[in-house]
Amino acid sequence: MREVFAASNIVVQSGSFSLSPISFSLDQSSGIVGLFGQNGAGKTTLLRALAGLSPISSGKLRRRHGQSAPVFLPDTPYLYGFLRIEECITLMARYFSDFSIERAYTLIDELGLDERKRVNALSKGMGEQLSLSLMLARDNDVYLFDEPLAAVDPVTRDALVKIIRAYLPPGAVTILSTHLIFGLQDLFDSCMVLHDGKLILQEQIASAEDRANLENMVKEAILGG
Repeated sequence: MREVFAASNIVVQSGSFSLSPISFSLDQSSGIVGLFGQNGAGKTTLLRALAGLSPISSGKLRRRHGQSAPVFLPDTPYLYGFLRIEECITLMARYFSDFSIERAYTLIDELGLDERKRVNALSKGMGEQLSLSLMLARDNDVYLFDEPLAAVDPVTRDALVKIIRAYLPPGAVTILSTHLIFGLQDLFDSCMVLHDGKLILQEQIASAEDRANLENMVKEAILGG
């Protein structure tokens, strides 16, 4: 399989916290990668470094030649509250050449979001739906999502899982961090587990049995790490 995204012995320093040398290689079969770990394990630090927003002290990242920077969805609000949803779409199209206005409107329509509403009038869950929709409207080969499903109710979560699956481009790699595992097992094609700044597990999720045992596998890796 063709390699899409890889890290070779990257070290990231964030205040007093540091990620130990981390290496991984993700190809087109990696699909949606669940990034798991306890609070403070380094998930956000790693995603920000992979997105190019935090400096890497040493080591290298490899991307498919000629591709733009990864799509990054932070775990904090990034949209101006006074903007209407339709204005957010216009702004994203202005800044990102890989952004599809048509796809964005299709996504917000599927989620039942009113394009005339202002960001600051949305609930936290609706805001997360909008943020995720805007990222999925971009056409890239690497997506980095930091806790995109944390504030949504179970019914909306299931809808978002289907949308993530439906709108990611074929062959793209997505690293999605979450504390939720139960109910999301079918979303992931592979997983990575961080513990105390170290990557302690990287596995393909190849079968229904693997998915059913995913939460236990993550717990065992952390407790044994």
